[in-house]
Amino acid sequence: MTAVSLNQRQMQEIAHATARVLIASYFVASAAGLIVDPNSMGQFLSLSAVPDYLRWPNAGFQLVAALAIMFGFQTRLASALLALYIFWSSFILNYVPTDPVALGAFWRDLAMIGGLLLLFSHGRGRYAVDNYLLRQQEKRKRARKAADDIAMQTAAIQMAPPAA
Repeated sequence: MTAVSLNQRQMQEIAHATARVLIASYFVASAAGLIVDPNSMGQFLSLSAVPDYLRWPNAGFQLVAALAIMFGFQTRLASALLALYIFWSSFILNYVPTDPVALGAFWRDLAMIGGLLLLFSHGRGRYAVDNYLLRQQEKRKRARKAADDIAMQTAAIQMAPPAA
């Protein structure tokens, strides 16, 4: 087993956070494209026989999941759900073996799913909102325990018989 130096560990954590942001930014841009120019997606969906009313839930889900991944909030859950969503939507919309352009889009989506699965397997990493929230929760627990200890000591002092 090799020892990892502090600098190497920091570089790994920075690379992990950077990968998380880059993967998520693809989906943020995709959702923003759906929001900014919904007509282009509407034309694509009309060609694929997917109803127009699915456009906004699609953009909303992609945006929420991507932001959760980007900021490290529930990264495993968000990456797993986004990977499943991308797989099925890509399979339904892009898996056309006779169309090289659609098949290329399908393989691109599979590569993104691979990145999402790596995020799922490695979790949020060091630089994540979840870590901040966990630290805050631990601080509250310690403060609550300290307050309980003080209350118990005060009660013990009050219950002690007076010294003669």
